[in-house]
Amino acid sequence: MEAAKTLGGQRFMIVSLFLIFFLCVLASIIEFRHETLSKFSRCALSNIPQFNDYSTNLSVANSSSDDEIRILIGILTLPDQYHRRHFLRMIYGTQSPAGARVDVKFVFCNLTKEEQHVLVALEIMRYDDIIIMNCTENMNNGKTYTYFSSLPEMLKGADRPYPPYHYVMKADDDTFFRLEKLVASLRPLPREDLYYGFVIPCHSMDPFVHYMSGMGYMVSWDLVEWISESDIARNNAEGPEDLVFGAWLRDGRRAKNRYNAKWAMYNYPDPKDPCQHEFWPDTIAVHTEKTPEKWLQTLKYFNFTSGFSCDGAPPPPPATAASKKQVVLSCSKEMAGGPATFSDIGKRARDLLTKDYTFDHKFTLTLPSSTGMGLTATGLKRDQVFVGDINTVYKGENTTVDVKVDSYSNVSTKVTVSGVLPSTKAALSFKIPDHKSGKLELQYLHHHAAIDSSIGLNPTPLLEFSAAIGSKDLSLGGEVGFDTASASLTKYNAGIGLNRPDFSAAVLLTDKGQTLKASYIHLVDPFNAVAAELTHRFSTYENSFSIGSSHTVDPCTVVKTRFSDNGKLALLGQREWRPKSLITVSAEYDSKAINAAPKLGLALALKP
Repeated sequence: MEAAKTLGGQRFMIVSLFLIFFLCVLASIIEFRHETLSKFSRCALSNIPQFNDYSTNLSVANSSSDDEIRILIGILTLPDQYHRRHFLRMIYGTQSPAGARVDVKFVFCNLTKEEQHVLVALEIMRYDDIIIMNCTENMNNGKTYTYFSSLPEMLKGADRPYPPYHYVMKADDDTFFRLEKLVASLRPLPREDLYYGFVIPCHSMDPFVHYMSGMGYMVSWDLVEWISESDIARNNAEGPEDLVFGAWLRDGRRAKNRYNAKWAMYNYPDPKDPCQHEFWPDTIAVHTEKTPEKWLQTLKYFNFTSGFSCDGAPPPPPATAASKKQVVLSCSKEMAGGPATFSDIGKRARDLLTKDYTFDHKFTLTLPSSTGMGLTATGLKRDQVFVGDINTVYKGENTTVDVKVDSYSNVSTKVTVSGVLPSTKAALSFKIPDHKSGKLELQYLHHHAAIDSSIGLNPTPLLEFSAAIGSKDLSLGGEVGFDTASASLTKYNAGIGLNRPDFSAAVLLTDKGQTLKASYIHLVDPFNAVAAELTHRFSTYENSFSIGSSHTVDPCTVVKTRFSDNGKLALLGQREWRPKSLITVSAEYDSKAINAAPKLGLALALKP
């Protein structure tokens, strides 16, 4: 009997690994097809070799050569934006794309204040990365025309190669460019008559009908020379600069080669708008970086400071506050780069398959407050029973107090304190009137470990402990629970998880070793994901599976599907009809219970 169980478990593990491999291949095929179709619709280039991966390896060129791509990025900004320029110097000064020379210059019009003449002169002496044009400062009254039309005269000289730059870009100062991805996307493209960027309006994918967004668009050097000589551009310099620029090329019958970099270029994920989506590994540019918090989240996601460590790092130079900020960023990233907690192993696939599905009627009203106090009221109707609760949360600098009162007059309280010790968070929770419900929790996060523990505050407490080791990409962990009243183990589970930006895989041994679960999720593109979970129960030799998908119709609408081997098919539609206010409709049909009506659920979450 034991041999049969062992043989069955081995067979299931082989089948699970085979299915995960099959899903990887299937997702890769879907991804290839999606990428090919997407590029076919967005890149109208004749006789140009296509590429399947923005991360093409580029050879390092120490000096100018025919193979080296020369790019000028002109960031249109204002003279008084000293701190923004210094920050962007750090951003672009730490990027060194192989096989390319990328010069980043800050562009603005004539100086008008006495302090500008002094401070900007110091910047030029120190960095030599500023272009001052002979114009009055403006946004849509000819500044872009002045920039492009001035370059041929400014850059001519016998000591310069021709062209001085293969491509010239105009960019906003709230756009983050990943130079390696930008260079890789340009590698297979022509160096003449090229117009490159993010097509707007947001719904458009045709660069020949519409124009490129002002977040950052690029043209080849021959078009820069044409702009400097063209009466079309000279006589139509005023108006929305990106719209006007596209009109020049249209009226002049220029830019027969156009490349739409959508959706590798997009707006920051929050707030929702038609031009944004979630962060994506193949990102070229993120726009609307209006606040330091947005820059921080962007840099953290793309591991911008991952090469630095807080341990043994040299002290920051005392001369500039900006250098101190860089060290803080690197330390924060290092702390955030540790392994997932054990409870998070396999979470991405579970969330796609189960999160937000509800087949009851649920209503949630959240009232935030600028003082740190928030109030949430929740009502749930299940069959003929209605229950509800009122929850209030206070968030201080290092403390969070959460109090909930339910319809049975139970009062649940949880106080969480972070920063008592480095990388440590403690929480105390209890329920009234249950005097035995008290529990103390402790969490410790390290670069290579994540530990969670809890102990019941009663004479015979329940002890729980979980730990995971590894990195942000690979986690190996387990958990155990011990009941002191019966002197027995209540649970012992183990698992391993692999996390990458575009996929995640996990294998878990649960139910005291009686159940084996394998899960996988793959992000086909920023809008589509597929997931699967397989389960084998050693005690009964039962196998089960669930597969699901998620599709982002637009930045405010998500559709999910799920199918299980028990014959149940589920569908979910979620719409963010106003910022942070959601309406979710779920349905489930059981093909094995043909006489039963499908389950329907509705959830409404309001956050004024």
